[in-house]
Formats: sequence, C-alpha cells, structure tokens
Amino acid sequence: MAEEIMVSILSRLPPKSVMRFKCVRKSWCSLIISSSFVEKHLSMCNKHSTSIFCKHFIFRDINTKEKEVVCSLITFSNNDEHDTHSVVEHVPIPLSSDIQTRGNFIDIEALFAASIIGHCNGIFCISFGLASGSIVLWNPAIKDFKILPKQQCLDGAINSMAFGYDPKSKDYKVLDIVDPTGERIGEDRLVFSLPKVEVYTLSTNSWREIESYSLETETTLFLPMFHQMFMNGICYWIGCERQREFMDLYDRNDEEWARQVINTFDMRNEVFDHILLPYSLYDLNARYFHLHIISWKESIALFGMYSFGALFTTDSYGLWVLNNLGDVHEGSWTKLLTLDVLLGMQKELVFWKSDEILMVAKDGRIFTHNIETERFRYVPIDSLFPDNCEAVVCVNSIVPVTPEKQQA
Repeated sequence: MAEEIMVSILSRLPPKSVMRFKCVRKSWCSLIISSSFVEKHLSMCNKHSTSIFCKHFIFRDINTKEKEVVCSLITFSNNDEHDTHSVVEHVPIPLSSDIQTRGNFIDIEALFAASIIGHCNGIFCISFGLASGSIVLWNPAIKDFKILPKQQCLDGAINSMAFGYDPKSKDYKVLDIVDPTGERIGEDRLVFSLPKVEVYTLSTNSWREIESYSLETETTLFLPMFHQMFMNGICYWIGCERQREFMDLYDRNDEEWARQVINTFDMRNEVFDHILLPYSLYDLNARYFHLHIISWKESIALFGMYSFGALFTTDSYGLWVLNNLGDVHEGSWTKLLTLDVLLGMQKELVFWKSDEILMVAKDGRIFTHNIETERFRYVPIDSLFPDNCEAVVCVNSIVPVTPEKQQA
C-alpha cells in the first residue's frame, strides 16, 4: 500500500521534481525510468494547466545585428472562468556543433533556423538550419535530446516532415516526404513521379523507405506540404492535389494545383489518405490562407483566414469542424465560428482551450485572444520575425528520446 501511495504521488509531480527523486535510492531510480511509470506519469501530467512551446527570435547583439533563436515555454493557468495568467520560462536549446541558433538570418534562413516539425507526449521534433539540416528529438522537461542520422533521400527540392507516435508498435516515428521531380517525355509532355517517403523509427535509430502509392490516383498526386498536427496515431498536413501529367509544358503552372486538401498518415499501417476541405472553400470566389488543422473538443477542425467575393475586400476567420472522420472523402464540415481579423495582427500561432488563440502582432509582440470575451493579454515575449514565429500546444513529460535511459 505504501508503494502504491508513493507511485501515485510521484506520478502527479512535474518532470523536474520527479527526476530529482531518482537520486533518493536505486529502487526509486528504477521505478522512475521504467516504461510503466513513464506511461502513468504521462497520463497524469498537465491536468490543470496548458503549456505552449514557442519559437521566436531576439537580438543577440544589437551592434552587429546578430540574432538568436529562442524557445520559450508559456504556461497558462486560470484563477477563474475568464482570468488567464501566464508564466514564461526560456528553455535552453541543446548545445551541439550540429545545431546553429545564432546568425543574421537573412530571408529564408530565418524560416529554417529552427523549424518545429511536431510535438508528441512532451517530445519535440525540430529541424535546425539549412546548412546542417540537423533533425533533433528533444524533451526539454528532462533535458534529453537526440540528433537523428541523415536521411537517405536528400535530393528533393522540398521536404515535408512529420512526427508522431505509433500506438501499435509503441514507438516514435519521423516521416520525411521528398517532393517528386518531373520527367520530360518528348517535346511537350511532363510526367511527375511519386514522392519518396522515408520513416525514422526511434527504437532502431534508422531510416527506411516505404511505399507511397497511397498518394496517387489515376490522374493526380497528393502532396503533403505543411505538417499541422498529430492526434490519435494520425498525422495531418495541409497539402495539395497536383496533376500527374501535363501535355503543354508552357501551361502547366496554371494547371498544376488542382485543389488544396488535408493529407493524413496513419502511423500504425503507414498509409496515406486525404480529406476534402469544406466545399465553400473550393468556391471560385473564395481565397483562403493560413489554414490550420486543430483539435477542437477531441474532433478535427480547420481554422484559418479567408476572403469571399470578387474583390476579396473583407478578411475573416472561420472555424469548421469535421463531423465524420471515418469517411474522410465525403466527411462533412460544420462551420461554427466567423471572427473578424484583429487590427495589427500578423498571424495566428496556435488555438487552445477551444476559445483562446495565441497570436503575434506586426510589431512582434505575442498575445492571447479570447474569442468568447474578446479580451486579449500580452505575453512577456516578442519576436523579431513575426512571420517565422512558431508555437505548439504541449505537455511536460518524462518520456525519454534515448531508449537506453528507459527500462522495460
């Protein structure tokens, strides 16, 4: 009984506190690093607060204009129904010769300086820099990180990646999709091949190529482009459907993008699929951008900015919830919200708690906006590059990324 009480208490403590108790005695250390306790702690953690992991940029040296990528953990708590408070903790990025976090970051360098590929169970997958292209699995709560080996397929113009957990094999996976290249046949014919897809598995610390035939139809290819979310064993991208073959090379740029879709990848069977957007967004008089796939009360939802009308004069935010995930091709959407765009807002970062949106202003200030009360509060951090600021809702866990640190 005493041991059950001890396990119950330890499983409710934050990661930093739990890890300190490893030094009490060997039996406690063995318990804390056991897979059963790690799973129990994961199921219990973060019941009463919401944390957001935010990547932003600050001046390292104003005189030289050198900038630095900074990661911050924003923890929100509610004292009452509508009173939200935040605590910001700067999280040191792991030091390694393969990771560059400082520089002048001109143009596209800022976008790829530290790109958040995904988050799952307290582990972040981050890509650092164009030069090194290092991919890191990192649990900042327990200061555990791992630099992944290089992929085999690095010859693509665009790589789209994702990170998640396979509940069937109980393993973490990273997905890398290499944009297909076109092969010219004759004078006026261009045919695109299937994308190359590789999967990294944490337990084996290796990449392997998998079949990508589920990304094709008879006439088109589905291209996952911007990874958005991992939920219940499935990764979600905002992607495009592209024609496989062009009979007129000069007109292909006008014909290439047939329509935008949501691409999915099931980590269990390693098969792709797609979900059509709300039919209203396929209207010729609709223009939409900054679309986000989010979790809305345990359902899949789409949130983003759009314009309707011939002149596209009015921008609004819309929130659509998918009614039936089981039938992804004919799944219907219900529009729940329409919101006005806030003056001075550059872009939305992340939707959380079903009524709060973390946003970044054009001047780089970061704030949270409540769509019910219409109140907003500034968070005590900002970013030099508002467009390249990123954030994800996360949990704090003791899940390791180095399997040798965990016992079965």
